[in-house]
Amino acid sequence: MVLKPILFASLMAAATFSAAGAATLTPDKYVAVMRHGVRPQTNSEDLLHYSTQAWPVWDTADGMLTAHGAQAAGKLGAWEVSMLRDKGLVPQSGCPAPGDVFGWANGSVKRTIDTGNTVLSAMFPGCGLSVGFNKTADVDVLYAASDAALGAIDVETAKAAILDAAGGSFDTMKAKAQPLLKELDAVLGCETSACSMVERPWTMEVKEPKNGKPASVSVKGPLTEAAAVAQVFLLQYANDFPMNEVAFGKLDGAQDIIRLSALRQMKYDISNRVPYVARRDASNFLNQILLAVAKDPSDATVSDGPPNARFLLFMASDTQQAEVAAMLGLHWHLPPYVDDETPPTGALSFERLHDASGRAYVRLGFTAPTLDQIRNASVIDAASPPVQASVSIPGCETETVEGACPLDRFLTIARASLDMSAVGEQSYR
Repeated sequence: MVLKPILFASLMAAATFSAAGAATLTPDKYVAVMRHGVRPQTNSEDLLHYSTQAWPVWDTADGMLTAHGAQAAGKLGAWEVSMLRDKGLVPQSGCPAPGDVFGWANGSVKRTIDTGNTVLSAMFPGCGLSVGFNKTADVDVLYAASDAALGAIDVETAKAAILDAAGGSFDTMKAKAQPLLKELDAVLGCETSACSMVERPWTMEVKEPKNGKPASVSVKGPLTEAAAVAQVFLLQYANDFPMNEVAFGKLDGAQDIIRLSALRQMKYDISNRVPYVARRDASNFLNQILLAVAKDPSDATVSDGPPNARFLLFMASDTQQAEVAAMLGLHWHLPPYVDDETPPTGALSFERLHDASGRAYVRLGFTAPTLDQIRNASVIDAASPPVQASVSIPGCETETVEGACPLDRFLTIARASLDMSAVGEQSYR
């Protein structure tokens, strides 16, 4: 039988439509790894070495969630619940069913706890939801295993891995960073003084085990310091400091601040995004994400991992986001931010879905408010949404359906990235 061209084209279009319809995926679980909201610098004394100018004074203690940061996080929470309602994961109004929403934060970093509680309260006002956390005043091994015996590094392996990530030496990264370091020197008033970022050496620092903490290896020098300063400028802007105080009044706005943030991404490339370093520190954390994603939402009998919630919020830091991304080979393009940026309240998401036959899939994404949305504590809704990016999963390109990887394939890929010698048990009670 020979089909006429028009009839053949019609049949092909119908077949394509039918296949697309059959492949439509329905969400049944959403796991978000969210960075905390806006904070001041974590150590004000350190900043005194980076400029001869007087730094702006914050109204919040070092490292804590600011009042403005909480307000902006609440605006994101209002959008977050609307997004989950559209996916059918929470009720259209009122409180979620018991067990459908679960939050967990880093017990040693109070800003993650405070941000999580703020977000959940904004999402479900009056429902009494709050995040749980490991009770610790020191290291939370779920979030920072390499700061404890569980994920302790081998010093020589770490040094070699860092140098390998830098290209064998720091020379290439120095050349790449130099134009931005010169610009930062001008902002800091350090072009010809001892605080110049350009002139000082890059070194590898090894800290020996002390007070129960294992050894650590890190790159010290101008790139690490510049990354910290660039982040402080971003946080000043995000916290709605007057522009004559943000970066000493020497940057024009969000775009200049974002451009300098490339220094922080360079720093991550030779620290948290180094695969060996990431595996030792974050295998324990990623393992819990995988246990959460792997659970069938209708199966209440599986006890490993977090509770079997339809929405699971892990409140974390940019450290965990960068390390999980390094382990899985993830990248995201999130204009106007630089690639792989992890802004305050930005979230790496693992959305579980199923097709008509019941086969499960996982779709990854990254969502964050713009800097101006945070600065202005703007309403975030369908008309003014946060910026969102799909995140592809390396190794699943040929099996992807509607941007999602089959769950079994994803778990195979992700579990292969874990260092099981750095994975321990975690209780959520």
